[in-house]
Amino acid sequence: MQPSPDAPSRGALDRWAGRLARACGVLAATAVVAILAIVCIETVLRQFDASLLVTDEIAGYLNAAAIFLGLAWTLREGGFIRVELLYDRAVGNLKQALRWLIVLTAAIFSALTLWVCIRQVIYAFDRDTRAVSIIDTPEWIPQSVMVLGLAVLLLQLVAWIVDRVRHIP
Repeated sequence: MQPSPDAPSRGALDRWAGRLARACGVLAATAVVAILAIVCIETVLRQFDASLLVTDEIAGYLNAAAIFLGLAWTLREGGFIRVELLYDRAVGNLKQALRWLIVLTAAIFSALTLWVCIRQVIYAFDRDTRAVSIIDTPEWIPQSVMVLGLAVLLLQLVAWIVDRVRHIP
């Protein structure tokens, strides 16, 4: 998404958040491709009465990674599904106020969710909780990917807020 030539320049925080969001978006896309690959491999192996035995677990971890790592990039590219019943009908200052309310609410919700997830990762690490599976995955590892995705999403929201505050007339 290229800004128009007459748009105000983006700040350093927004550019940095954009690079992080893009990197996480690439990781999310890679996770989706990896899911496709392991499911295809599992399908072929089952034709020969063999199995990886961990396809569902790994695919679940990769699915969560794809979702959380893709959040900031999806936000940046305008890909989130929104209920625009009221927002599209609003004009002028009301529309601006609604936009600020939505972004501030999203930032607060993301920060709270990030805080809870960080506490969960610390708990899982301290207690050495593990998945009940063949590979015995320490739960803090896939949970950390959620924390990373939420942190980059929150950074993207904060960058949007800072960028808009910089350009208030």
